[in-house]
Amino acid sequence: MQEVRRERRGPALWLTIDREGRRNALNEAVLRGLLAGVHAADQDGAIRAVVITGAGKVFCAGGDLKPDADGDPFRIDPAEVDNPVVRLFRAMSACAVPVIARVNGHALAGGFGLVCACDFAVAVEGAKLGTPEARIGIFPMMILPWMMRTIPRRKLLELCVTGEPIGAAEALAHGMVNHVVPAEKLDEKVDALVAAIAASSPTAIRMGRRALATLDSLSVDEGLEYAQRVLPQMARTEDAREGFRAFNEKRAPVWTGR
Repeated sequence: MQEVRRERRGPALWLTIDREGRRNALNEAVLRGLLAGVHAADQDGAIRAVVITGAGKVFCAGGDLKPDADGDPFRIDPAEVDNPVVRLFRAMSACAVPVIARVNGHALAGGFGLVCACDFAVAVEGAKLGTPEARIGIFPMMILPWMMRTIPRRKLLELCVTGEPIGAAEALAHGMVNHVVPAEKLDEKVDALVAAIAASSPTAIRMGRRALATLDSLSVDEGLEYAQRVLPQMARTEDAREGFRAFNEKRAPVWTGR
């Protein structure tokens, strides 16, 4: 059985972790399925966003640590350069289109890290988010780089050392998710976000996401220097020229993605 289902919904590719009996816990098969889905979206010019969610009422409970788990996602194979989690997160970061977490329920440990690694997150009311790793004697190392880019430092440390989850409303207050909605409004909100993304230039989004990732590692002065070099390149793209024409002609732009 496939543990990650793919479904095309308009301009979005939905990737659903389908391990409801295991609370959609991560194993190697899930990580490979998510990775393959992200790569597929990256290569399809008609796809404008990736949506990651879980089957049933849980988004993802983290790594599958049960004794009978098939494929420990945190194992270390000296023959492999990167852990499967690292490969997935790097692919999500490099993807040409934004990745949206449809947080349909609890997102814990590695599942919370997956939410943080996405570009956007829409959470259902009642969802709990957190990192309980310290309570079993470890620390959320693999997801820490993305958590540090998403969560204020003091709140991050509190989550990591206490293991206490927080509700969706508090996660929204700290900027960990973009929107919190009732369960019956979840798909409507995700679809609206996808539509808003699809209305914008795919070239601008692709170049802008890459620029943002680069700016993360630069000082302010280095960032300004980088920005003034990149902007003229953006302005010369077909999409930029079309955007200016459409603005002056008072019409909707027709994006080519070039």
